[in-house]
Amino acid sequence: MKLSQIFKGLIIATFFFTILPSTNVNAALTNDDLAVLSNAPNGIGISNYMSNAKPNVYDSKDIYDTNSAQIVDHTGSNSANGNVIALASGKNTYGSMWSTDKSFDINKEQTISAWLYFGSGDGSSDVNSEGIAFVLQNDSNGISALGAGLEGIGVYGYDASRVNFIAGTDADQSYIKNTAIQNSIALEFDTDKNNFYNSNNKPLNNNNVKFPTLYSYYSLNGFDTQFGTSTSNLTALGFPDTARYGSGGTYGHIALAYPGIANSYQLGDISEYTAFSPFKKGYGLVHISPQANYLIDAYDEQNNPIYWHHVTIKWTPAAEGSNDATLTYYFNDKNLDYSDNTTTKGDYKPTTDTIKVDTTKLNKTDGKVRWGFTAANGPSDSVASKLVALDSIPDLLYADADASITDTTLNKTINADSTDKTVANGDKLSLNYQLNYLQGNVNWENIAAKIKLPDHVTLTPDSDGNIAYITYADGTKEAISQSELTDQTLQHTLAKTLGNKTGSAGTNAKITISATANNDTTSDIDVDKAVATFTGSNQISSTNSPEFTILAPKQYTLDLSNDNSNIDLLYKSDNATLNLENTLTYSDNHSFGDNDSTTNIVYQITAGNKTYNVGATVSGSSFKQTIDLKSLMNDDDFWNLFTLNSTQKVTVKAIDQANGLISNTVTYNITTKPNKMLSLEVSKSLQFQDVNYGNTTKYLTRKNDFDLSVTSLRSPWQLTVTTNGLYSNSKSLNNNLALVYRQYNDDNFTTLSNEPTVIDQESTAHETNVTENIADEWTKSTGLLLEQLNVSPAGQYTGTLTWNVAESLPNE
Repeated sequence: MKLSQIFKGLIIATFFFTILPSTNVNAALTNDDLAVLSNAPNGIGISNYMSNAKPNVYDSKDIYDTNSAQIVDHTGSNSANGNVIALASGKNTYGSMWSTDKSFDINKEQTISAWLYFGSGDGSSDVNSEGIAFVLQNDSNGISALGAGLEGIGVYGYDASRVNFIAGTDADQSYIKNTAIQNSIALEFDTDKNNFYNSNNKPLNNNNVKFPTLYSYYSLNGFDTQFGTSTSNLTALGFPDTARYGSGGTYGHIALAYPGIANSYQLGDISEYTAFSPFKKGYGLVHISPQANYLIDAYDEQNNPIYWHHVTIKWTPAAEGSNDATLTYYFNDKNLDYSDNTTTKGDYKPTTDTIKVDTTKLNKTDGKVRWGFTAANGPSDSVASKLVALDSIPDLLYADADASITDTTLNKTINADSTDKTVANGDKLSLNYQLNYLQGNVNWENIAAKIKLPDHVTLTPDSDGNIAYITYADGTKEAISQSELTDQTLQHTLAKTLGNKTGSAGTNAKITISATANNDTTSDIDVDKAVATFTGSNQISSTNSPEFTILAPKQYTLDLSNDNSNIDLLYKSDNATLNLENTLTYSDNHSFGDNDSTTNIVYQITAGNKTYNVGATVSGSSFKQTIDLKSLMNDDDFWNLFTLNSTQKVTVKAIDQANGLISNTVTYNITTKPNKMLSLEVSKSLQFQDVNYGNTTKYLTRKNDFDLSVTSLRSPWQLTVTTNGLYSNSKSLNNNLALVYRQYNDDNFTTLSNEPTVIDQESTAHETNVTENIADEWTKSTGLLLEQLNVSPAGQYTGTLTWNVAESLPNE
């Protein structure tokens, strides 16, 4: 008989060991749970990154020896491909799910985003009990780590309190500590107020043993009891000044706690509460930075039911030399479609807090710990399941997305922080979505973009039928076809991965969608945000296009004129300027404003293939502006555009961004002329009169017309001439003949030689081209003449005159 009893015990033990992994959670899900699951967020696959195991009980009175957490799909069935964690399903269940490896490095920034479902809270208060916790742990039990159920939420210890024949045996602080997850930090989302002061509260046994049954152990169910407002004792124990006894919140609260330290469990007097007799004292939990919150199902401002609550948790590591990290949570930050939750009142408004965390509680030297979720359900037959779906996994990868709108017509960009968010009807818009891979151990893969376009914009395909383009960090581009747009939603799977590992196209990509703003009404149109999600196989990121306003078409225009459209520019002159003078007005005598009310105008100047912008504050009914284009360009670019003797077109238009008006375009024709010029015109030949042998005429006159002129611009000059004399047959020098020069009759003749002889000069730098015809002033007795020094043999004599005009110093 004794052997038989032992044999049965072994069968039972083996039965429980084998059934845990194959338990079908679907059977424990209520119809409400299944309905919620069918509309659950997509989430990313979990089984490759998370796992759990049957817990190791602390001793014989530790009744928390199962783990109900399972991975399920949207039908509620267990699935290795599931993307939802069912942590607790059915009454009195509890469970945990952990990162398979110690992948959370507390010495690095980390981000996790997830969706949480707690239940409706309809009926009794325990319908939505008990809650979910996000946990970091360095417990030696690894993926088997699990705390107590009920008020323990799967992470805290078991306040095992025994009913004896005469009195009760109070829980032991060290026992509670030892049955909790060790070396851990918990951010709890507690949906039930476990309070000794609640008249409906009473001790609970997770195995449904009715209270009080002799020699049975119970949880006194009072961890959230606020034993008092004084916290001096807690700070003396080393807790921060934000630590409190218990927490408030009828429909839940969020708080941080240290499950694995004894001082987290503080004893209080409950002797006056008969519901807990025979127990005289009970333990409450120290909560750090508790914040009351509506964690159960809620309604948004449009009275739509809310089941899934999004949370983003950011970890900032401790500074060098410190043990104090920070954990920041953003609860209800996104709607189910991933649009930003902008609710400002009611039960569904977003909440956030930043909490200092003592990392020594993790008792880890290399900084690597496990992360995961725990949860527990209360004893109600209709208690809701506790469900989690993940968007991102810590230390796997983290990527975000940003959105902006560039008004290419008005030349401005709108983002969430912009103060000017107006565009005009007909403006060309660029809808920009920037994907940023920030950190990780793997590439971001299979990214499916789903972009809802803002209202009141239209897309026009280009000549290739494309409405958008993706530009990757590696410089490659990818087209998005018009066929991928349905009902104002663009859906496209990126052909490349993002990341810092082999095979990626770099760490960022920009999606640019070309659109046009439309408003044909007489009133401004406010355009709401539009959500965009980027769902990869291992990360989900989202963003929202910024809100903006499409201005109603104005009944007046912005008019620009220029008085002088033809401008001469002196090439590379000192202190050169290129002044574009113009006048700006509104039609119908509309005013830009006065001293108290002005209008900001942006002038857009296009020169060559570049555009430059100049801002001005305008008032009155007419505004004259002079824009020095030279001051907007660097010297090399300017003179590379305005080359010598060229004519270039420069255009200017004015933009009134606030009113969505663009002026007509005015054109300036810029002709670049020489800054200085000096040129010489001289006849190719000069002939003197013929003489017979024996003729003694001293000065022989010129026989042909001779042209000699100098043209100058901003350049004083001096004209000189040299010669080597006259030769017979270009061989024999004739010393009987000499070329001479005088300018005026009263001047003495100067004999030309191989040394320069000054013929004429100009000391004035003329601002316009001036041509001086020097030979026109010569007479028969002035200018160049041929002097006979002696009788020359008969023959023809030739020589060469070399002329030179050079810049000289101007008059001071």
